[in-house]
Amino acid sequence: MNISLIIAIIICLIALVVTIALTQIEDKNYDSKKSLTNLTVIYIIILPAILLLVGVIWFLT
Repeated sequence: MNISLIIAIIICLIALVVTIALTQIEDKNYDSKKSLTNLTVIYIIILPAILLLVGVIWFLT
């Protein structure tokens, strides 16, 4: 349990640093349609993969 908590905290800190670093970059070619497409990919592909991974980890512990 403690190892899982430490891993979760490390992942959150890395995500925070990457997010802050990426917000410093200005995208001159921003397109709202491209942004919507990227969000769709995240919700359709990446989110189920994360949920599956969490389920497997929960099943193994």
